[in-house]
Amino acid sequence: MELYRKYPVVCTVWAFMEVLLFGGVIYGWGSLVFILKEEGFYSDYCTENDIGNNPDYLSPNQFPYLTLSNNSLDEKSYDVIIADDNSSTFQRITENKAINGGCSAQESQLNLWFSIAVSFMCLSFAGIGYLIRHIGTRNTRAIFFFIYLIGTLCLAFTSPEIPWLLLPGLCCIGIAGLTVYSTNLQVSNLHPHLRSTIVAILTGLFDFSSINKQIVRIAYESGIARRTSYIFISVMFAVIIATSTLFFLPKMNISEDYMKEQKRRRSSCMQEKKLVRQDDSSLQPAEKLYEELLKVHEKELGVMNGSVHLAAAGDSSKPSLLSVVFSMTYMLHLYWLFVHALRFVTFIGQLNVWLENIFDGNEAKVGEMLAIFSYMTMGAVGSALLCGFVYDYQRKRYVNAGEIKRVYFPVVLPMCLVIFYSIGTTIICYIKHEVAPYFAFVLFTLFRTSLFTVAVAFIGDAFPIDYFGVLFGFIELSAGIAGLAQYPLFQWYDGYDGSYMNVNHFLLVLEVSTVIHPILLYIKGRRDKGERSCKVYRHAYTIVVPGTA
Repeated sequence: MELYRKYPVVCTVWAFMEVLLFGGVIYGWGSLVFILKEEGFYSDYCTENDIGNNPDYLSPNQFPYLTLSNNSLDEKSYDVIIADDNSSTFQRITENKAINGGCSAQESQLNLWFSIAVSFMCLSFAGIGYLIRHIGTRNTRAIFFFIYLIGTLCLAFTSPEIPWLLLPGLCCIGIAGLTVYSTNLQVSNLHPHLRSTIVAILTGLFDFSSINKQIVRIAYESGIARRTSYIFISVMFAVIIATSTLFFLPKMNISEDYMKEQKRRRSSCMQEKKLVRQDDSSLQPAEKLYEELLKVHEKELGVMNGSVHLAAAGDSSKPSLLSVVFSMTYMLHLYWLFVHALRFVTFIGQLNVWLENIFDGNEAKVGEMLAIFSYMTMGAVGSALLCGFVYDYQRKRYVNAGEIKRVYFPVVLPMCLVIFYSIGTTIICYIKHEVAPYFAFVLFTLFRTSLFTVAVAFIGDAFPIDYFGVLFGFIELSAGIAGLAQYPLFQWYDGYDGSYMNVNHFLLVLEVSTVIHPILLYIKGRRDKGERSCKVYRHAYTIVVPGTA
């Protein structure tokens, strides 16, 4: 069954729920790593010197009747004198739980798994796009249905004795969560007039889904084991995704033919209403009536003042995929995304360390700030809507402009806002003050949703719709390369005293350099005097006026 035709609203709401619950859960890494350090993952990487450097380690000064009986840090044994009225005995207590302060070597190893997982998720999207296009939505979701379950079970059954299960677990939930998001993007086509807004909402929910890891952390602190939480998530995922895959979404894709059929129906209805209103005595000349009909078609197709060929347009004028991919506009777009995606993943990966530096290793305060950060991601949906509304408002402002200006001008302001949020986040990272994280969290929430909303919406507007899957794949590839690039930054960050300042200098220079992209788009738009140009690769249409052919 493909109920999206009968119940498009229900299908859209269900897509929102799926992305919220399972989409970008990998980005809740800050909360998950807190649990992993509590449980002692890679605590054997810490040396004896870390005991003196970390105030959270147990020491004889804290407990005068406690003495360290061996030098093993992965399984710490203590001789404790327990005295009562009758006798004194020695009892050995083995403490397997790691001290949550951790050390840089432990942080580095955990961050390595996160870096690989994020990179793998983004780099694999080209393959996901190929599968969606060639074997269809249903078969693609069926494959990644089992991959997601494998990932959640790996995270459920991993332990300090088998910590390597973290890597396949993170990779699987990352790539399968991205598939859930990607296959649901097409529901925006069910609502052509709200397409950008729906894409923005899905993007916001993808980011907001990171709060699920915070819920797991809260459950863990309340006595519910990590394993129990992930088994519950596995069952919930199986029920919700199977329902949507079998009943709501199409077997292949929501096709262009279906969208064109919907447009033709709306266009025909509008034409009939327009003709009925006219009196026979006041009929316009043929050419004027044709212009009226042409405007109706242009509005429905979203190509105001564009070149529309009502009969047919040959594919000869459509640019090749290679010419689009290697165009200056698209290459700059990839660079713009790469730099800000690098800022995005680096902030998430280093959040725990940054907070520990600010609060001098006070884990209670760090945990509190991580909780606040997770709750602030609730604003991701609102910030995505804000970004979508700004973009749509800019589109309306330039709807009657020339073709190049109509496509390029609306994106300039949203792109500049993304750059502002990114630079602002980096500048706040310089500040070692207890109030700084609050401002960083607000800016980062605005930044994370705006980044991918603008990146996706722009390629949908400026390039042929037939190439959207491939171009979106390269967008994710760029983000994946940014994920790989973050690990050397992690090493640099911990390399020497004051290294975090140099890392922020480096990121700041990269962020400022991306201003060239919106500036060039603005210049190109300014040069547009209203002519129809093939330099904007959207749709290929020509006007044929009766009697002039």
